[in-house]
Amino acid sequence: MVEEEPQVVAPVVPPLLIPEPRPIGLRNGLAVRIALSSCALSFLLAVITSQVGIPPVLSLFWFVGAGFFAVFLYKRRTGQRLSAMSGARLGWISGFFTFVLLTVFLVMVAMAVSDPTSLAALREQWKAAQRPEQELNQMIEIFRSPTATVAGLIFFFFFLTSLPAFGGAICAKFFDRD
Repeated sequence: MVEEEPQVVAPVVPPLLIPEPRPIGLRNGLAVRIALSSCALSFLLAVITSQVGIPPVLSLFWFVGAGFFAVFLYKRRTGQRLSAMSGARLGWISGFFTFVLLTVFLVMVAMAVSDPTSLAALREQWKAAQRPEQELNQMIEIFRSPTATVAGLIFFFFFLTSLPAFGGAICAKFFDRD
């Protein structure tokens, strides 16, 4: 009788399962955290540059930069390639959080304008900053007009979400060439 050689069976190794990257959205925790940090940075830079005396038109670059920065950080952190649409979505999320932050700030200003003691303190600070009182009076009238306030919020929503979305799309397209 001839003995058969024992067969060596190679262990079956399952293929490496690389998890599917989560789509960019509000359910993607990393994207939300990066969008929040980008939002805070752009808002802070816009406030600082407005206090220094740089024209407000130049603050537009901070909001475009917010979307660009969010996509840059996300790509660097995950290594994931983003399409222009995904980059725009991440930038839009950053802009949405900026809008929410601005809305909270404007609600606080509206509350201050409606309180006579806070309004008096605001007028004193305005005079100390040597700014024209006519500007303050125009701002107060805007906050006292519900139509103007709602129109301003609608404008800021589209403004603050479209600029970062544009910056995010540009960054995704720029880094798509890698």
